[in-house]
Amino acid sequence: MNKGFLLGIVMVLCASTNVLAAEKSPWETKLPFKHATIHYTISGMENGNEVLYIRDYGREVARYHTTKTSMMGMTMENKTVDISTPDWEYSFDLTNHEGTKNVNPEKYMIAEYNKLSKAERKEVNKNAEEMGVSVAEGFGGQVQKNAIKIHGYSCDRAEMMGTVTYSIHGTDIPLLLESNMMGMKMKIEATSVDKGKIADKYFQHPAGIEAVLDPQSDAIAQSMAKETIAMLKDPEGVKKLQDESMEERMGEQGQLTPEQQEQAAQAMQMLQGLFGGQKQQ
Repeated sequence: MNKGFLLGIVMVLCASTNVLAAEKSPWETKLPFKHATIHYTISGMENGNEVLYIRDYGREVARYHTTKTSMMGMTMENKTVDISTPDWEYSFDLTNHEGTKNVNPEKYMIAEYNKLSKAERKEVNKNAEEMGVSVAEGFGGQVQKNAIKIHGYSCDRAEMMGTVTYSIHGTDIPLLLESNMMGMKMKIEATSVDKGKIADKYFQHPAGIEAVLDPQSDAIAQSMAKETIAMLKDPEGVKKLQDESMEERMGEQGQLTPEQQEQAAQAMQMLQGLFGGQKQQ
């Protein structure tokens, strides 16, 4: 399994709890609120906070992330702003005064989905949730709907490779993440959910920082979209994934190989990305 394929599958896992409720495509589901401001506390490998601003039922999202990371007697400050619209994703590093932008990957997913026949779309909608559950179980994890209530919202539980997320049922909005993976511990917990209207200022780009297009990231997103849709429209897609046993993913001694460890780290990074945390290079 190559890295791009794994990341595509992790994307399926992250979205697995909401795809069957989709009215159009699995990536166009509305949130249960029009506006929301969610405050998070972050502890573990990073310590600090994050605020998630949501508008238009999730079509626009802004993340303000401020943490400090201590390592070998040194403390690094991480201040980032991520803004997502239906067309673009912008990432701003306020510490280094750098910015990047790329086409929203969901736009490529929707474009690939819209190319399908009615029968193929039905197959994608049917397979997406099954695929997500299969991936989680394949890595010793699981997906459980309506597992717990957080701030009055029923949350789905998804577990994979040492990382557990609790997301508002039928959405990809997490309210709790707990991770203990390869010695890296992290906990991100929502402390409040406010459904009041959001001011425009939170969606304005930081002054003095230009968002530069990242062609490589854009190409990866296009490739992942094609691979993921091809996998989901295949009637045998779920069975093929289930047939790929854990023994094939593990080394002779039952341990992850170096390449698979790197894949696991990237999977964790993608799950962290749900909260817009520090990006690893």
